Amino acid sequence: MPELTVLYDGNCALCRASVARLRRLDRGGRIALLDLHDPSVPARFPQVDREKALRRMQAVDAAGRVSSGVDAWAQIARALPGWRVSAWLLGIPGLHRVAEWVYAWVARNRYRWNREACADGSCTLHGRSP
Repeated sequence: MPELTVLYDGNCALCRASVARLRRLDRGGRIALLDLHDPSVPARFPQVDREKALRRMQAVDAAGRVSSGVDAWAQIARALPGWRVSAWLLGIPGLHRVAEWVYAWVARNRYRWNREACADGSCTLHGRSP
């Protein structure tokens, strides 16, 4: 059973590419990757705020605790062999703040880099700050 479930925006090309990289890195099956748009998500993860999850990736650990954005990436790094130093670095206060800023900027702009993925109007949500 996975240690962590990562909920990502499957309508986002950047998010899908990140998930593809994670799948390659997670040879041990420690992380379950689930598109936030999957109909099973609300029932399986009632503690996840869908609006927040559409703006910032969410990671849910085995105890049901939710991490968002950079903190979710730190959880991912902790679950992957050889990546624990990255998790530790993300926890350093100054670096964490810079990483949060970078994450927020990327999250806000990710659809601008791939406008054709926004044909259904879903990108209007991402004009707001995370």
